[in-house]
Amino acid sequence: MKKRKVFTYLFPLLAIVILVACLGRGHNLRKIRSEMISDQSLNVGTRAPASTFVEGEEEVVIGNFFDITQKNSLDDTVGFIQEGNWFQDTLKGYQGSISRYTNDPGARAIYVTDLLGDSTYCIWYYRVPSMNATDNAIIDIFDGVEEIGLANFSLRLQSSEKGLYPLGEFSFTSGQESRVILSKGAEDPLLLRADEVVFKKLGDYEDCQGIIYKDLDESATIMSKAVDQKTFKGTDGYREYGDWVNSKLKGADGNIVRMSEDEYAYSTYNFMPSRTNYCLQVYRPTIVGALSNVKVSIFQEDVEIFSTFVSYNMQSSKSGWVNLGKHEVEADKVVTVIFERDPLDIGLLLSDAVRFIQLSKDQSCD
Repeated sequence: MKKRKVFTYLFPLLAIVILVACLGRGHNLRKIRSEMISDQSLNVGTRAPASTFVEGEEEVVIGNFFDITQKNSLDDTVGFIQEGNWFQDTLKGYQGSISRYTNDPGARAIYVTDLLGDSTYCIWYYRVPSMNATDNAIIDIFDGVEEIGLANFSLRLQSSEKGLYPLGEFSFTSGQESRVILSKGAEDPLLLRADEVVFKKLGDYEDCQGIIYKDLDESATIMSKAVDQKTFKGTDGYREYGDWVNSKLKGADGNIVRMSEDEYAYSTYNFMPSRTNYCLQVYRPTIVGALSNVKVSIFQEDVEIFSTFVSYNMQSSKSGWVNLGKHEVEADKVVTVIFERDPLDIGLLLSDAVRFIQLSKDQSCD
């Protein structure tokens, strides 16, 4: 059977992101090819990885806490490095701490730790936005000498968008330093703002949004919806990857249908079944101009167990639930239903609702 990795990230973009590769891993940052960094100015630790598994810290916070206006201020954390000319700002950052800014084109803020072990983390960056800040901040992530993430995003936002912002899920290796580097372009005249970076360790079946699945006993339905743009949390089992927006279409039970023109976008519906035989149904919102060949696949533990193509390119009167057959799965292992486009097809990718209904061994889905 065909195998395929189901990536655990995602999220709609709230910032302007320039991807450096097509394979994604994380909310905004995308996994890039392994590359040994030869620029020795990075001073990345090069110790050999440990030969045995090392458990990482549950949470690591790195950043600027020293307040020059307070006599008994906390110091900046171990592992926080600033290069160039930085100034303390009146804008508050993580947990009410100070934040800093710079207009120095060569300035960088560097966050370094060797406490992550052999673990996977969601990396959160605390955004302190302002309308005079850069809309082209650069984030670069290293695991030892390997560059594992690179993206551009905006800090030129309304103050209401201040807070922890997920950069994605990344796996690290014990015995070497991990670091996040914040900078901006040399010709950028706007301010770069620095605050805290937080590494939060993930458990099984977790990503930056939380638990990735919805429990499935006799039946369960998952609806598509945009991620909460304040908390970035979602425990309903639905995930999006690439650029998605709300459409004007109504789906199952009046749900707002999500749509994408991004050629690399896809959506997933994740269930944790307690039984083995289920009928799969998808709600198909139809409209002329949608894709004629939406690939719908079922994966369990990275193994594809079913796939088919469904047409959404027809009159809206054809909208409704569509049976996609009876399927046998293993209990207590996550089942993922993926919606993606046929690369040769042109049109809108629509995503609305998926449900599984338990069947007896002898029952059919019809």
